[in-house]
Amino acid sequence: MDFSIEAVLGALPQAGFGGLFMAVLLLLFKREASAQSRFTEEYDRLKTTYESELQSLREQISALQARIEELHLKLDIEREERRRAEDEAAQARRTIQGLS
Repeated sequence: MDFSIEAVLGALPQAGFGGLFMAVLLLLFKREASAQSRFTEEYDRLKTTYESELQSLREQISALQARIEELHLKLDIEREERRRAEDEAAQARRTIQGLS
């Protein structure tokens, strides 16, 4: 602080009620400015942390989407192989039944 409580109390008789009111008001403004500064610092810290976590989650989502696409492709291949096997089995069954 720029001034001490003793200086304010010493000047109180000359300053009167208006001076005391101004001193208290000045102290409140300084306190509010300090609180606002701490709030802004904390807000910036949280914003940076949030953005970092959000970027990490976006990267994870991208990796998971790529994995899903890969699994869909494998599933499509497996389905196609299963259809071919079923078609071959049905053809063999028809051939065997035709011989009987």
